[in-house]
Amino acid sequence: MSFPLLSSVHLRNWISEHRHLLKPPVGNKVIWKEGAFIVMVVGGPNSRKDYHYNETPEFYYQIEGNIEVGIQHNGQATSIQVQEGEIYCLPPNTPHQPRRGAGTIGLVIEQVRLPTQQDACNWYCEQCNHLLHSASFQCGNIEVDLPVIFNRFYSSRVLRTCSQCGHIMVPPVAAV
Repeated sequence: MSFPLLSSVHLRNWISEHRHLLKPPVGNKVIWKEGAFIVMVVGGPNSRKDYHYNETPEFYYQIEGNIEVGIQHNGQATSIQVQEGEIYCLPPNTPHQPRRGAGTIGLVIEQVRLPTQQDACNWYCEQCNHLLHSASFQCGNIEVDLPVIFNRFYSSRVLRTCSQCGHIMVPPVAAV
């Protein structure tokens, strides 16, 4: 979606008019992709088990409800709490897993990826945190790109099985 250079967007009105589009599994709707930035509104609930990896920082502004951003840091899974009204800036190169409950709405701003930059979806064992699988991709349209990668991973029992402890990741239940 593109807006004229000399216009602004009333964010609350945009959310009211488009809330029905903020659907799982990702819930993202790009409202602006101009120049160096991608501006998205993201709604919950989501049903993701992957940790998204990108080489650029991400800026979060939590508009409605509270979320938890799971991150992988120094080989450990940990969480950042982002309450309604708070902002958070995720450093580049940080595998992250935004966990959004029903009715939550946030604004996320990312940088447009350079042709040399790759995104990835990483899955970690829910028992021992061993990396199960990483799928790199060129992020063109997150709304289209992610479901293809999710389906490829979740349809493979081999990819979902931990080589360290044998745990098998169960696909997430679709959030509604």
